[in-house]
Amino acid sequence: MFNWSTIFPQPNNNYSGSKISLYYLAFLACMFTFRGCVHYFAPDGGNGIIAGMPLETYPEGAVQTLNTFAGVFGKYHLMEAVLAWLIIFRWKALIPIFFLYLGIMELLGIILLTWKPLPITPPGEIGAYLLFPISLVAFLLSVRQAK
Repeated sequence: MFNWSTIFPQPNNNYSGSKISLYYLAFLACMFTFRGCVHYFAPDGGNGIIAGMPLETYPEGAVQTLNTFAGVFGKYHLMEAVLAWLIIFRWKALIPIFFLYLGIMELLGIILLTWKPLPITPPGEIGAYLLFPISLVAFLLSVRQAK
């Protein structure tokens, strides 16, 4: 018989880090949910309506490709949102590792944007430069014992 506890173990909310990190994670969970929904469900994937890409100047096939790539980003943001919400409500003990993951992801994004710059500056690019240091601080606060 299938046992769900092998996939979803018992809750572990033994978190002794800063509440600031927990509140920041809740903010990020909301942001990931919004980003994921826009990139995945919006007809243009947010490329035109949010990032301001002049989609009408590109060939139709290129626009379809860009919109599909935005949907792929949305898929990952939605998974990050699900994980963040699960951590907030069920496994707070995983807050530090989530911030470590997020910091690495944002650093890789910054490296990619430096290596392969975009012709426009979408909100996600600005976000990477902001989220990396803030997530690093949140990680450090999450591993520090709260008083």
